[in-house]
Amino acid sequence: MAIRIYVPRETTALALGADEVVARIEAEAAHRSTTIELVRNGSRGLFWLEPLVEVETAAGRIAYGPVAPEDVAQLVEDGLFDGSEQSALCQGPVESIPYLKAQQRLTFSRIGVTDPLSLDDYRAHEGFRGLERALLLTPQAIVDEVKTSGLRGRGGAAFPTGIKWQTVLDAPVAQGREQKYIVCNADEGDSGTFADRLVMECDPYLLIEGMV
Repeated sequence: MAIRIYVPRETTALALGADEVVARIEAEAAHRSTTIELVRNGSRGLFWLEPLVEVETAAGRIAYGPVAPEDVAQLVEDGLFDGSEQSALCQGPVESIPYLKAQQRLTFSRIGVTDPLSLDDYRAHEGFRGLERALLLTPQAIVDEVKTSGLRGRGGAAFPTGIKWQTVLDAPVAQGREQKYIVCNADEGDSGTFADRLVMECDPYLLIEGMV
């Protein structure tokens, strides 16, 4: 059975050498005739620990970081493939890392958990459940539910999402046109938050589902 190892394919991790870490892990596995499955997940937002390598075990994922390419050989020697906590780089079970343990993730619930490029992985983690339900409702009923929920935008103004959606729904179609278009206005205007980039890079199907 293949050992599943996660290494982020996200901008920060890539800038810090994640691809080279992957290459070194693959080389070490081949040298030891160990079968591994490498999953390029998104970042969990623990940027001070990137590249953050995770190994799936019966007890959950064990995290190691920050892992530099030159750390890999010793990390494997210390039991990386077994999920050993012997290495000084071991952070223990991912969900027990204090920064994550204190959080209840909603928008970021899949980020760092799944392969952002895998549609099957997205569906396996409740992807498109909201869309499937929305397809059974009228557009106005969808907007009414969003209003009732009290959902607000993720920007500093916390603008009520239901009001914004109502405005879009009520906007007249331009003369001579039969189609409206929704444009994703994603940016990193809030310095250092990386909130939009993380969604786009690490859970892109969530963005697509929301727009649909």
